[in-house]
Amino acid sequence: MHRLLSSNETIDTTTVQINVRHFFYVSNVLSVARIGLIPFIVYSIIRHQYLMTLVIGGLAIISDLLDGYLARRLNQQSDLGKILDPIADKLVIGVVILALVLSDRKFPLWAFAIVIVRDCLIVVGNMIVFRRRRIITRSNRWGKCTSFVLSTALMLYVFNEYIPNPIPFYVLTIGLVLALISAWSYGKRWLYLMQLSNSPQPVETINPNKSPSA
Repeated sequence: MHRLLSSNETIDTTTVQINVRHFFYVSNVLSVARIGLIPFIVYSIIRHQYLMTLVIGGLAIISDLLDGYLARRLNQQSDLGKILDPIADKLVIGVVILALVLSDRKFPLWAFAIVIVRDCLIVVGNMIVFRRRRIITRSNRWGKCTSFVLSTALMLYVFNEYIPNPIPFYVLTIGLVLALISAWSYGKRWLYLMQLSNSPQPVETINPNKSPSA
Protein backbone atom coordinates (compact mmCIF):
# COMPACT_ATOMS: atom_id res chain seq x y z
CA MET A 1 0.00 0.00 0.00
CA HIS A 2 1.32 3.47 -0.89
CA ARG A 3 0.28 6.94 0.14
CA LEU A 4 1.23 9.77 -2.23
CA LEU A 5 2.78 12.75 -0.50
CA SER A 6 3.59 14.94 -3.48
CA SER A 7 4.06 14.77 -7.22
CA ASN A 8 7.52 13.23 -6.90
CA GLU A 9 7.58 11.28 -3.65
CA THR A 10 5.78 8.17 -2.47
CA ILE A 11 6.06 6.48 0.91
CA ASP A 12 5.59 2.75 1.27
CA THR A 13 3.28 1.84 4.14
CA THR A 14 3.70 -1.93 4.01
CA THR A 15 4.50 -3.74 7.25
CA VAL A 16 8.13 -4.21 8.26
CA GLN A 17 8.97 -7.88 7.88
CA ILE A 18 12.10 -9.87 8.77
CA ASN A 19 12.11 -13.63 8.45
CA VAL A 20 14.66 -16.44 8.28
CA ARG A 21 14.66 -16.45 4.47
CA HIS A 22 16.09 -12.92 4.41
CA PHE A 23 19.26 -14.12 6.16
CA PHE A 24 20.06 -16.20 3.08
CA TYR A 25 19.74 -13.36 0.59
CA VAL A 26 23.08 -12.87 -1.16
CA SER A 27 23.27 -9.19 -0.21
CA ASN A 28 22.64 -9.94 3.48
CA VAL A 29 25.15 -12.80 3.47
CA LEU A 30 27.74 -10.32 2.15
CA SER A 31 26.93 -7.86 4.94
CA VAL A 32 27.27 -10.57 7.61
CA ALA A 33 30.50 -11.79 5.99
CA ARG A 34 31.86 -8.23 6.08
CA ILE A 35 31.27 -8.14 9.82
CA GLY A 36 32.96 -11.53 10.14
CA LEU A 37 36.08 -10.17 8.44
CA ILE A 38 36.64 -7.57 11.17
CA PRO A 39 38.84 -9.70 13.51
CA PHE A 40 41.05 -10.75 10.59
CA ILE A 41 41.45 -7.17 9.38
CA VAL A 42 42.38 -5.98 12.86
CA TYR A 43 44.86 -8.81 13.31
CA SER A 44 46.52 -8.13 9.96
CA ILE A 45 46.83 -4.40 10.68
CA ILE A 46 48.27 -4.80 14.17
CA ARG A 47 50.65 -7.56 13.02
CA HIS A 48 51.68 -5.58 9.92
CA GLN A 49 50.60 -8.40 7.60
CA TYR A 50 50.30 -6.19 4.55
CA LEU A 51 49.26 -8.82 2.00
CA MET A 52 46.61 -10.18 4.35
CA THR A 53 45.33 -6.66 4.98
CA LEU A 54 45.19 -5.92 1.26
CA VAL A 55 43.25 -9.10 0.45
CA ILE A 56 40.78 -8.94 3.36
CA GLY A 57 40.34 -5.17 3.13
CA GLY A 58 39.74 -5.46 -0.60
CA LEU A 59 37.10 -8.13 -0.01
CA ALA A 60 35.35 -5.89 2.53
CA ILE A 61 35.28 -2.95 0.10
CA ILE A 62 34.06 -5.11 -2.79
CA SER A 63 31.32 -6.66 -0.66
CA ASP A 64 30.18 -3.18 0.34
CA LEU A 65 29.95 -2.17 -3.32
CA LEU A 66 28.13 -5.35 -4.34
CA ASP A 67 25.53 -5.92 -1.63
CA GLY A 68 23.20 -3.09 -2.61
CA TYR A 69 23.60 -3.80 -6.33
CA LEU A 70 22.89 -7.51 -5.89
CA ALA A 71 19.88 -6.81 -3.68
CA ARG A 72 18.34 -4.78 -6.49
CA ARG A 73 19.52 -7.06 -9.28
CA LEU A 74 18.24 -10.23 -7.64
CA ASN A 75 15.11 -8.56 -6.26
CA GLN A 76 16.25 -9.43 -2.74
CA GLN A 77 15.74 -6.11 -1.01
CA SER A 78 14.63 -6.59 2.58
CA ASP A 79 14.19 -4.73 5.83
CA LEU A 80 16.94 -6.91 7.29
CA GLY A 81 19.33 -5.69 4.62
CA LYS A 82 18.48 -2.07 5.41
CA ILE A 83 19.65 -2.77 8.96
CA LEU A 84 22.64 -5.03 8.30
CA ASP A 85 24.33 -2.98 5.58
CA PRO A 86 24.87 0.27 7.53
CA ILE A 87 25.77 -1.66 10.69
CA ALA A 88 28.45 -3.58 8.78
CA ASP A 89 29.83 -0.37 7.26
CA LYS A 90 30.05 1.44 10.57
CA LEU A 91 31.57 -1.51 12.45
CA VAL A 92 34.25 -2.16 9.84
CA ILE A 93 35.27 1.48 9.50
CA GLY A 94 35.19 2.20 13.25
CA VAL A 95 37.15 -0.89 14.28
CA VAL A 96 39.72 -0.48 11.50
CA ILE A 97 40.34 3.12 12.54
CA LEU A 98 40.81 1.97 16.12
CA ALA A 99 43.31 -0.65 14.92
CA LEU A 100 45.21 2.03 12.97
CA VAL A 101 45.38 4.24 16.04
CA LEU A 102 46.57 1.38 18.27
CA SER A 103 49.18 0.28 15.73
CA ASP A 104 50.61 3.82 15.50
CA ARG A 105 49.89 4.37 11.80
CA LYS A 106 49.72 8.13 12.36
CA PHE A 107 45.96 8.23 11.91
CA PRO A 108 44.65 11.54 13.34
CA LEU A 109 42.74 11.10 16.58
CA TRP A 110 40.49 14.05 15.76
CA ALA A 111 39.40 12.28 12.55
CA PHE A 112 38.65 9.16 14.59
CA ALA A 113 36.49 11.27 16.91
CA ILE A 114 34.56 12.81 13.99
CA VAL A 115 33.78 9.42 12.48
CA ILE A 116 32.72 7.85 15.78
CA VAL A 117 30.55 10.79 16.86
CA ARG A 118 28.92 10.97 13.43
CA ASP A 119 28.16 7.24 13.41
CA CYS A 120 26.78 7.31 16.95
CA LEU A 121 24.50 10.22 16.08
CA ILE A 122 23.22 8.40 13.00
CA VAL A 123 22.50 5.25 15.00
CA VAL A 124 20.67 7.20 17.72
CA GLY A 125 18.74 9.21 15.12
CA ASN A 126 17.67 6.07 13.29
CA MET A 127 16.53 4.49 16.55
CA ILE A 128 14.44 7.53 17.45
CA VAL A 129 12.80 7.66 14.03
CA PHE A 130 12.06 3.94 14.10
CA ARG A 131 10.62 4.08 17.59
CA ARG A 132 8.35 7.03 16.89
CA ARG A 133 7.44 6.47 13.25
CA ARG A 134 8.22 2.75 12.68
CA ILE A 135 10.48 3.71 9.78
CA ILE A 136 13.62 1.88 8.72
CA THR A 137 15.91 4.50 7.17
CA ARG A 138 18.34 3.09 4.64
CA SER A 139 21.77 4.39 3.69
CA ASN A 140 21.52 7.03 0.99
CA ARG A 141 24.04 7.87 -1.73
CA TRP A 142 25.97 10.24 0.51
CA GLY A 143 26.33 7.53 3.13
CA LYS A 144 27.54 4.93 0.62
CA CYS A 145 30.02 7.39 -0.92
CA THR A 146 31.29 8.20 2.57
CA SER A 147 31.86 4.52 3.38
CA PHE A 148 33.76 3.92 0.12
CA VAL A 149 36.03 6.97 0.41
CA LEU A 150 36.75 6.39 4.10
CA SER A 151 37.52 2.72 3.40
CA THR A 152 39.95 3.79 0.66
CA ALA A 153 41.59 6.28 3.03
CA LEU A 154 42.02 3.60 5.70
CA MET A 155 43.71 1.28 3.21
CA LEU A 156 46.08 4.10 2.28
CA TYR A 157 46.94 4.65 5.94
CA VAL A 158 47.68 0.94 6.31
CA PHE A 159 50.30 1.29 3.57
CA ASN A 160 51.46 4.80 4.51
CA GLU A 161 55.07 3.63 4.60
CA TYR A 162 54.93 3.12 0.84
CA ILE A 163 52.64 5.99 -0.16
CA PRO A 164 53.62 9.68 -0.32
CA ASN A 165 52.55 11.29 2.94
CA PRO A 166 49.91 13.85 1.83
CA ILE A 167 47.85 11.41 -0.24
CA PRO A 168 46.23 9.40 2.63
CA PHE A 169 45.41 12.62 4.47
CA TYR A 170 43.85 14.22 1.39
CA VAL A 171 41.64 11.18 0.75
CA LEU A 172 40.71 11.10 4.45
CA THR A 173 39.75 14.77 4.30
CA ILE A 174 37.44 14.11 1.36
CA GLY A 175 35.91 11.21 3.29
CA LEU A 176 35.32 13.39 6.35
CA VAL A 177 33.68 16.11 4.27
CA LEU A 178 31.38 13.48 2.78
CA ALA A 179 30.71 12.15 6.28
CA LEU A 180 29.54 15.59 7.43
CA ILE A 181 27.41 16.05 4.32
CA SER A 182 25.82 12.63 4.82
CA ALA A 183 25.13 13.43 8.49
CA TRP A 184 23.41 16.64 7.38
CA SER A 185 21.35 14.74 4.77
CA TYR A 186 20.27 12.16 7.38
CA GLY A 187 19.32 14.93 9.78
CA LYS A 188 17.25 16.65 7.12
CA ARG A 189 15.51 13.37 6.34
CA TRP A 190 14.77 12.66 10.02
CA LEU A 191 13.28 16.12 10.49
CA TYR A 192 11.05 15.59 7.49
CA LEU A 193 9.91 12.17 8.71
CA MET A 194 9.18 13.40 12.21
CA GLN A 195 6.99 16.14 10.74
CA LEU A 196 4.75 13.36 9.39
CA SER A 197 3.56 12.70 12.94
CA ASN A 198 0.02 13.70 11.99
CA SER A 199 -0.19 11.27 9.07
CA PRO A 200 -3.16 8.90 9.27
CA GLN A 201 -1.15 5.66 9.19
CA PRO A 202 2.35 4.48 10.13
CA VAL A 203 5.17 4.84 7.63
CA GLU A 204 7.62 1.95 7.27
CA THR A 205 10.17 2.59 4.53
CA ILE A 206 11.15 5.55 2.42
CA ASN A 207 13.38 6.14 -0.57
CA PRO A 208 16.58 7.54 1.03
CA ASN A 209 17.84 9.24 -2.12
CA LYS A 210 14.88 11.53 -2.75
CA SER A 211 14.99 15.00 -1.28
CA PRO A 212 12.16 15.88 1.11
CA SER A 213 9.43 17.96 -0.48
CA ALA A 214 9.42 21.60 0.49
